[in-house]
Amino acid sequence: MLYLVLKLILRTGLWVFFRRFVVRNRHLMPVRGPLLVVANHPNTFMDPIVIASLLPQQVYFIAKSTVFSSPLHNWLLHRMNLIPIHRQADTPGVPIDNEATFRASYQALKERKTLLIFPEGTSFNERRLRKIKTGTARMALGAVAHMPAVANLQILPVGLNYSDPTRFRSDVFVNVGRPIAVAPYLTQYQQDEKGTVNELTDQIRQQLEKLIVITPSDDEDALVRQIEQVYKEKLAAQTPIEAPRHVRDFLLTRAIVKGLAHFMETQPERVERFRNKMRSYTQQLQELDLQHLPTMEENNVLLRQSLARTLLLTLTMPLYLYGLINNYLAYIIPSKVADALTEEQEFRAPIMLSVGIFSFPVLYALQGAILWHFWPNAVYLLLYLISLPLSGFFALRYWNTLLRVREHWLLLRLFLSKSPVAESLKRLRQELIDELEGARKEFLYEQATNKNPD
Repeated sequence: MLYLVLKLILRTGLWVFFRRFVVRNRHLMPVRGPLLVVANHPNTFMDPIVIASLLPQQVYFIAKSTVFSSPLHNWLLHRMNLIPIHRQADTPGVPIDNEATFRASYQALKERKTLLIFPEGTSFNERRLRKIKTGTARMALGAVAHMPAVANLQILPVGLNYSDPTRFRSDVFVNVGRPIAVAPYLTQYQQDEKGTVNELTDQIRQQLEKLIVITPSDDEDALVRQIEQVYKEKLAAQTPIEAPRHVRDFLLTRAIVKGLAHFMETQPERVERFRNKMRSYTQQLQELDLQHLPTMEENNVLLRQSLARTLLLTLTMPLYLYGLINNYLAYIIPSKVADALTEEQEFRAPIMLSVGIFSFPVLYALQGAILWHFWPNAVYLLLYLISLPLSGFFALRYWNTLLRVREHWLLLRLFLSKSPVAESLKRLRQELIDELEGARKEFLYEQATNKNPD
């Protein structure tokens, strides 16, 4: 019962926390077990919440034993379907024993339940996949080998792609892969246990790599994001992909990563020169408090959009002020609590979500009680309570629009004044685009030549 209540609350919280929550291939998610769900782990406690919210069945979580730190935690977390697992990293130098974890997991699978495992073993706020532990494969093969009732056990790979794991109102793209049947590995497992475990582990790794964006280091990740800002829309126009936008963006980012990796291997000096030029361009934008420069096509409509949005913002400012006054504390408290509790960026999002789940209804109830005290009218109270979340969303959208319009006016002032800085930035951006365009054509030519050596 506790699990179902929390799931409903957290699902609502996810709808509020994320601007876009998009799932690809949701039809591939089995609605019943026995099932092992495996996923990358970029966002600590947010990751299990995101995945569990998508599955209609209850999900059981393999969690590090250190969170079971007291009798109260032990009682509560077991009722939230958490199964403790001991990790060598948590008790260095001390032998670990996970027999109880495997017994509990086998029992859950025997009862046709669904288990969620993060096979990297720990969470990293990075766009890459760490080494996959063999525990998932050992658990799956052991269950199928010793329990005929779970002969149809499947492993479901899920890729989690966040636009910014630590930011409120960011995006998440959940990429679901095809389930891996475990039974076909059974005969081989009976003959070569260790080799089969390693083979299934490698298969899990390969499937997860297909579902996420992987950059080899923070420097490469930063460069990829900069390339996306400058070139992604042009690349999208030249690379027609019959797919929804979120899928197209995912595929284009992977293409950029693949191309960058190719040139880093074959022409590292060229990449370094480009990186320095991109760094200079980005720094100049930051000094001007800008996110990006518009293309020539965007310049043609920028003035009309800015005028229209400025007028709209002016007319709707009273609604924004109403939403701001009535929602400011509810929005700011989760952020302040996260600031106070952690300096680690990967913990901010789950803390903000958890606090927000309580801060919003508590503050709304308190505000409703104050209104009732001074104006005890049921109709007005109901209308006021309905207006709170609606005005809160409006205020958030208004603020984001205000920031965009401010940037647009800064751009217009820059361009209309014929500033040397603007001309320099435009030239530098065009040089970057020309270099990227040349690299794209070169890469495609080399790919085609390698496929058709004759």
